[in-house]
Amino acid sequence: MKTSAVLWRRRGRMTFHYAIAVVTVGNAVIGGLVFHRISGFAPTASLFSCAIMFVAWFSGTAPGIVATVLTILAFDYFFLPPFYSFALPLKDIPQLFVFAIGALFVVALCAAQRRSADALKRVRDEQKVALLQLEHANETLRGENAERKLAEDRARRAEETLRATIDTIPALAARYGPNGEIEFVNQAWRTYTGLSQEIWKDRGSLIVHPDDRVRIDRVWRHHVETGEAFETEQRLLRSDGEYRWHFLRRVPLRNESGEVIAWYSIGYDIEDSKRAESALRSSEALLAEAQRELQLTIDSIPAMVSTYRPDGVHSYVNKIWTDYVGLTLVEAVSDRGAALFRSDDPERALWRACLESGEPLSTEAPIRGADGVFRWFSIRRVPLRNEEGKIVKWYSIGFNIEDRKRAENALQRSEAYLAEAQKLSLTGSFAWDTVGDDHFWSDETFLILGIDRAVRPSIDLFLQRVHPDDRNLMQQGLSSAATGLRDHDSEVRLLISDEQIKHVRVVAHRLVYGSGKERVVGALMDITSARKSQQALLAAQSALAHASRVATLGEISATIAHEVNQPLAAIVANGQACLRFLNHDDPDLDDVRGAVEWIVKDGNRAADVIQRVRSLMKKADTRMLPLDINVAIQEVAALLQRELTAQNVELRLELQPGMPPVVADRVQIQQVIINLVVNGIEAMQATDRSRILVIQSRPDEASRILVAVKDCGTGLDEAAADRVFEAFFSTKPGGLGMGLSICRSIVEVHGGRLWATGNGRGPGATFQFALPTV
Repeated sequence: MKTSAVLWRRRGRMTFHYAIAVVTVGNAVIGGLVFHRISGFAPTASLFSCAIMFVAWFSGTAPGIVATVLTILAFDYFFLPPFYSFALPLKDIPQLFVFAIGALFVVALCAAQRRSADALKRVRDEQKVALLQLEHANETLRGENAERKLAEDRARRAEETLRATIDTIPALAARYGPNGEIEFVNQAWRTYTGLSQEIWKDRGSLIVHPDDRVRIDRVWRHHVETGEAFETEQRLLRSDGEYRWHFLRRVPLRNESGEVIAWYSIGYDIEDSKRAESALRSSEALLAEAQRELQLTIDSIPAMVSTYRPDGVHSYVNKIWTDYVGLTLVEAVSDRGAALFRSDDPERALWRACLESGEPLSTEAPIRGADGVFRWFSIRRVPLRNEEGKIVKWYSIGFNIEDRKRAENALQRSEAYLAEAQKLSLTGSFAWDTVGDDHFWSDETFLILGIDRAVRPSIDLFLQRVHPDDRNLMQQGLSSAATGLRDHDSEVRLLISDEQIKHVRVVAHRLVYGSGKERVVGALMDITSARKSQQALLAAQSALAHASRVATLGEISATIAHEVNQPLAAIVANGQACLRFLNHDDPDLDDVRGAVEWIVKDGNRAADVIQRVRSLMKKADTRMLPLDINVAIQEVAALLQRELTAQNVELRLELQPGMPPVVADRVQIQQVIINLVVNGIEAMQATDRSRILVIQSRPDEASRILVAVKDCGTGLDEAAADRVFEAFFSTKPGGLGMGLSICRSIVEVHGGRLWATGNGRGPGATFQFALPTV
């Protein structure tokens, strides 16, 4: 492309120069013709020589030759006869030849002069160019000098910056020679180790941990020999004496021939990374262990744990799940998993509804086990949502409640049985939360109290039904049970209406649960019918006891008659003595007064005997009053003294003084003592040994008053000791077996206890009873 352009430019210049030659010769011919016409003379050859000279000087040799040829032709055609013809006479040939030679000479001279001028011009131009080049070179040198100075300044600053950078970077940078000997360390090295550049060259290897020194030196020498890059981790001694892990990398610098001319090293403190890696490994180990423990826990907890996809398809099941249903996860996802629930179970519809609404599922449903048996499970499923609130997973847990279901069914049956039993036994139950003041009454309790079941139960409502005379006692008893001071057991009357009174027994005690909660739990027993029966029984027992007392008095009638006859005989004797004293002429009034006083005493003694006998024979109501048991025993002893003497029985009273009184009916307690003493007298009739009857009184360990009647008769065997208090059982020939049975009933009515024991190695038996004190 460039060559064609140059050729075109050359052709254009040649064409231009040839055109100059043609135009110049044309102008010369025109000028000659004009001159010839005007002057009539033919133009001289000098005109055409000038034209040739101009063309040769201006356009060069080739255009000058062309101009010469054109000039000769034009001179021949226009100015030599025959005119306007190229025919040339012979005589004009020498003239034209000379002209041609002269013209060529002029062309040659002009060409030489042109070449000289061009040469001079070229030399001048070259000098100018050379001068310009020299000036340019000078400017270039000046610029290069300035740039070199700037480059040197930049290089110096760059070197300073590089050195500062190398010294500032938080890494240990160093340079080693081709042989591996250290040549340079940066400031970080010096600061870390606390060694200067000079000391470092001698003691640099000492900062490596002794355990790493041999290994690092061996590996470094190997890489120096092979020229391969070097990487390692080693512990380096810090200036404060602490070894810290560093990562080192050393690479070789090679020349153009590939020879190693230096080694460059960089080291990074990786102590924190090492510790973090160690902590991470520990954390990963702990995490793996935790995951294993979690998986083990999930597989071990006694519950069926599973997860579901948002569409309700299983995505995970634990081992308890697979062990129970006998299916794998793959089988659970298939149609076989749908057979775990009954086709008519509402759990399916509930689960579909929860999947659509996103609400948690809580239900109970039977699930088929691997053995084909359906068992009840408590199922709870909750959704897991992402940040946008979209459900990404469902978590499910199921607890086997088969035993609970059976227990609930059993409890329902038990509650039904209990309700029926309470109805039959007229017994109601109640519970009282003393903290929250919550109350529970059974249906029978409402029925006994005559209160509608729709009414909210309370202590005040219960106390409103209690008889006003018993209300204070009932309130104190419940308060004691609530505080745990003692259990409550009492009988109170309920005022159901103006005409209806119920007798109930209330038993209650405080119950403390393992959770720390406290309840007062009790029972309410309707004993109205029992109380009426008991009153009838007591009346019968009272009549029977009266009959027994009359029979006993019949047995000791001789003793009674003797006890009465003695004071009567003494009265008669004292009366006769008094008459004799009065028959004297001068009666001694002191003797009369003494006789009268003895008459009064004997009369009172006879009256006391008759009063005691009358009290025993009288059929009166029971009167519970404070009683000194020793006084009652002494009165019985005085009453039976004649019988004891008649039967040759020695009576010993071992009565402890200062004992508290008991609350009892004097007549009934004395009846018991008389019965026991008479039985002891009869038991010793068949023995030849000394007949000693001992009556003891003392407090026992339970702070009760204990009365014991000990004889030395025939004694009791174990079988008789257990049955002697049974009605119609007697060890005496012809005995009715009612005496001891009545005695036990009397003692038990007084809140006491009557029992019999043998005398161990000694003869006889001991009958004893205990009564509570005031």
